[in-house]
Amino acid sequence: MTISACMYPALVLMLIVSLYSVYVVNNLLPQVVAVESDDHNEFYEPSAEELWIVLSVFHFLLGMLLLCFTLACVQSPGYIPLDHEEDQQRWMHGLIGRRLSSNDETKMRNIISDPNTDLKDPAIIQFLRAMGIVERKRRFGYHRHCSTCSLYKPDRTHHCRVCKRCILRMDHHCPWIANCVGFNNYKTFLLLLIYTILTTTFMIGSMMRRVLYVFRRANSTDFQSYSFFVEDIPVLIVFGTCIFITVAFSMFLSFHIKDPFIQHRFRVAHIKFDKGKWENFLHVFGSWYLWVLPIRNTKEDGTYVDYWGEMKGANAIASKDGKIHDSKDTSDNDEYIKDAEGEKLFS
Repeated sequence: MTISACMYPALVLMLIVSLYSVYVVNNLLPQVVAVESDDHNEFYEPSAEELWIVLSVFHFLLGMLLLCFTLACVQSPGYIPLDHEEDQQRWMHGLIGRRLSSNDETKMRNIISDPNTDLKDPAIIQFLRAMGIVERKRRFGYHRHCSTCSLYKPDRTHHCRVCKRCILRMDHHCPWIANCVGFNNYKTFLLLLIYTILTTTFMIGSMMRRVLYVFRRANSTDFQSYSFFVEDIPVLIVFGTCIFITVAFSMFLSFHIKDPFIQHRFRVAHIKFDKGKWENFLHVFGSWYLWVLPIRNTKEDGTYVDYWGEMKGANAIASKDGKIHDSKDTSDNDEYIKDAEGEKLFS
């Protein structure tokens, strides 16, 4: 990681420290003092139980936010596996593509390149779910190949120009964590967003009494400009910043892609990967006792080949009755691949 890449995470940490300092010094500490003081102030005097709940919940949320942020920065997003001979055959030499008959390959290319394909057809649905790889290039529906990494790409894998590597299940490159969001740290990143929204929302709610006190004191006869600018203005700035962060992160989570072809490719891939809302949630967050923790408990490697049954459907053909049959006609595979090398069929 270069020095320039570390600037954005450093800025995030500086922002967290700044918000935390003002929130604690200008908001929480006066309440702690008020609880133990005989000087009663309706805006600074919560009950001791309320104060302890605020302190506990806030520091738990902040601790989880910092933990998720650290892990999102340092965790590997997931790279194309090349540890075993079988992996090298798949991703260096295109073994998955070579297992397909020409009929299967042509059918897959037609599906991915034609936005008008009926994706509700039971035969097509069953065919896609049996394929080892469904994502293809846009123009001709060929297998995706990274010329930089010299590797064939599994589904949901994309090359990151910043990281200079192909990332499994790449979501995007986030400069604020100086890392890609991919298969390995996807849950961690989602929890980072969730804990950020929860923390800032909690700060907004718990600072409301303090903010009201700012405006009340500003209109009182004992107004002191020094206290207002040193103690009150920072509170207003932090309060406004928390509102901005909450709104901005909520808008980020609601982002949608508009391009029609991208939407079509997403729908094609969605057929293969979609297992229903609940199963999709469990696929990312794991068992219920791990939902709030940045721990991924899956045996998948991120290529979606073994897990989705590559060997079950690698040589499958969908017949007109909608059933999947093992293809016996693979004699033309070698010739098909040989002819395609010059055309970069798997590129």
